[in-house]
Amino acid sequence: MTTARLALANLARTPLRTAIRIGVLAIASALLGAMLLFIGTSLRSMTESATRSVPLDWQGPLASYPDATRIAAAVDRQPGILQASATATAPIAGAVHSGAGGATSAGASSLLAVPPDYLAHIHSFRFLQGGLRPGQVVLDQQLAATLRAQIGETVSLSVRKGAKPQPFKVSGIALVSAPDVLFQPLDPQLGPAPAQPPANVAVMPVGTFARTLAPSLSAVSAANIGSNAVPGAQTGVQWQVQAQVDPAALGGSPSTALKRADRIRNRVERSLPGKIRFVDNLSEGLTGASQDALYAEALYIMLAVPGALIAFGLAYLAALSTVDRDRRELALLRARGATRRALLAMAAQESVVVGFLAGLIGAGIALAAVDTLVKGGVQLSPGRAIATGLTCVLGAIAGALVARLGASARVIRASVAESRRSVRREGKPLWQRLYLDWVALAVSGLIYWLTARTGFSAVINPDANPTLSLSVYMFFAPALLWIGSALLLVRLRGRFVAWISRRGAGERASTMRELLLASAGRRGAAINRGILAVGLLLAFGVNLSIFTATYDRQASVDAQLTLGADVVATAPPGVTSGRNLAARIAAVPGVAATSPVDHSYAYVGPDLQDTYGIDAATLTRATTLRDSYFVGAGARQTLDRLRATPDGIVVSKETITDYSLAQGDLLKLRLLDRRSGSFRVVSFHVVGTVQEFPSAPKDSFMVANLPYLQQASHDLGPNVVFARASGDPSVVARRVAAATKADGAVVKDIRQQTPETVSSITTVDLSGVSKIEEAFAILLAATAMGLFVALNVSERRHEFATMAAVGASLREIAGFLWSEAALVLAAGAVLAAGIGWLLSEMLVAMLSHVFDPPPDALAIPWTYLLELGGAALVGAALAAALAIRGLSRLPLGGILREQ
Repeated sequence: MTTARLALANLARTPLRTAIRIGVLAIASALLGAMLLFIGTSLRSMTESATRSVPLDWQGPLASYPDATRIAAAVDRQPGILQASATATAPIAGAVHSGAGGATSAGASSLLAVPPDYLAHIHSFRFLQGGLRPGQVVLDQQLAATLRAQIGETVSLSVRKGAKPQPFKVSGIALVSAPDVLFQPLDPQLGPAPAQPPANVAVMPVGTFARTLAPSLSAVSAANIGSNAVPGAQTGVQWQVQAQVDPAALGGSPSTALKRADRIRNRVERSLPGKIRFVDNLSEGLTGASQDALYAEALYIMLAVPGALIAFGLAYLAALSTVDRDRRELALLRARGATRRALLAMAAQESVVVGFLAGLIGAGIALAAVDTLVKGGVQLSPGRAIATGLTCVLGAIAGALVARLGASARVIRASVAESRRSVRREGKPLWQRLYLDWVALAVSGLIYWLTARTGFSAVINPDANPTLSLSVYMFFAPALLWIGSALLLVRLRGRFVAWISRRGAGERASTMRELLLASAGRRGAAINRGILAVGLLLAFGVNLSIFTATYDRQASVDAQLTLGADVVATAPPGVTSGRNLAARIAAVPGVAATSPVDHSYAYVGPDLQDTYGIDAATLTRATTLRDSYFVGAGARQTLDRLRATPDGIVVSKETITDYSLAQGDLLKLRLLDRRSGSFRVVSFHVVGTVQEFPSAPKDSFMVANLPYLQQASHDLGPNVVFARASGDPSVVARRVAAATKADGAVVKDIRQQTPETVSSITTVDLSGVSKIEEAFAILLAATAMGLFVALNVSERRHEFATMAAVGASLREIAGFLWSEAALVLAAGAVLAAGIGWLLSEMLVAMLSHVFDPPPDALAIPWTYLLELGGAALVGAALAAALAIRGLSRLPLGGILREQ
């Protein structure tokens, strides 16, 4: 009989044990396949999020309208291009509107000229009312509020100071969402350089602009504009081609999408040699996303690999259940002339069959798990399906082979006579003689200590450009902690359990409790094996759940810090103050409190920085301020100083350092005077230092009193309203949006912001991976306890049969199963609590710079931990009940005759 037929016959002769091996391997390979699917889905989601966050992909400067029209048509025909449009941007010296209430005017503004179909795929602005009409103009909401102009009325635009205004009828009101990108200086060699957004924007058809304003503007120079010039603003017409890349042509991970986007741009520029070069906003966004993806992959692997390895370790535990029978059968085959090569071939063939079936089942489980547990489903393509199937099958085959050879290695390696012995002497393996377990734990602690000395700087964040500096050695600390802990448990071989049990039983066991303890003391190695599998598996679940709970909590904190409050409404200053938006939002059901904020910009020396005008008396009612946001004083003390100093200003830590500022110093800023359109110098006094502030960027910003800021800049009022929700923020946000719809306010809530913040480096989304791994951890915990009980019965068949033959009751025999299962579960829980907590503490500390702000303490998900422990308990109870039922049917004579 060939080895292949022997292998198949061996599997068919014990269908239950074969099914257990296949089932365990299927679960292990399913976890591996699910993680592979999730990582692919997560990376594509990061790509989609990054591309959505770029309002305008490419901007190519050109010399004239005919050039822009011709080049735009050529670019639009290129593969991978969703839309290309000939556009223009230009400065406007002023705008005037004469209505029933008299004449109103606005200072320096900017103009965007676009074709009629511009908004088909480019969403740099949106209409609130009306639309583009030939010969007419669309005003952005702020300019319309300043001029008090409505649709159908006429406004006059001046291209330069002293020039005759040209009248245009207003055909619509719009909200320009990306003015800093639209009006940035276009230099393809320098790349994207968003500038200060213009105070007012008008939009008109590009054809109308080319016929009316463009001829006059082409002669405008910086001298003509004079004092109305905004530093860094353009001084004449900038013809350009604005293009949007088709997201379907990118796909894949952010790094893959970045390469494809660069190839598309290079191909387009090569097809139009010397005619156009683009400022590539898309590649800028994808570059940041690709760095985030590197971090995400490292984190996913760090969280997923231990679970997969422990799951495959259960396959070894399952293989041990047949080790005695395999020992006898392999010894018989050796006695009949089978060579070691033949035995290895048979083991390999068994493993291929078991692994192939387990891999196919595991791939199906992985697809179902991801489709059920991950938002958005699998998004499966043929290539991903094949890759997942192959990974599951190959992983299951490898796991089956390692488990089979590991369980039978001694028999295959030993002589025939030695294989037939019941008792064998075992020597210490090399790793124990080299003390690799202690070495691994020591190196883990050393790496952690060295990393702590550097401030856990996994992430560096210079100049608001988040980049990742991953030191691979950082992840060796938790990895070596896993390895060292596992090897140390193997070294102990249950000596501690045996010692405790013998101490409890005493020298002579007379009661049932003492008998159970004495029995456990003799089986220290077997119990230790169960503690190793169950404890490490539960530790995996504890580590994963604590870390992801902490991570998710900080993601919510980060989302609120990024957004500003539970609900935030953004509208032009004139609308916010003129229509008393803050009070109207406060009256919406579910809104607990509101506070107005003015987000503007100011120059500190040559640096343009975000500036926030706040009402210090009401801010903390509408949003959360932590003491950790401020340096040298708490939140309350800093706000008290600001409120007591009308011209006070709180400055970011980076600016304090860069400009050698201290508390009480005079700080002169250049603010844009909204009335004249020019910059003026305004004096402030530094009253505090801030590191984080709601809705502020991560680098340089300032916080001042709203009344003083408005008085200095002649601003029309705040443009943001923070609101605290007393109920579901999403529901409250919908109510606020409905109440402010007529005002054109943009309303966002914390639930909406969280997935958007997830695309940043500070909070990679772990909700999908945690759901997958937590579900598998619960399933594997029950499986591990079940396997331990089954292996207990398999190893003690002779003992239990002998006890039954001499008159022991089934209840007394069952006590030996229950006691060991309880001991393994209790010891495994203690081990899991210690290792799981230590790993979570280590990961959170090492990634402290990723959290923004760092967590104050670990979050403990008690519900999940109870579910995890309950699953292990249920698995043990079910397996013990089935085992006890099987004990009542033991063929005593046949078992006692076995050698």
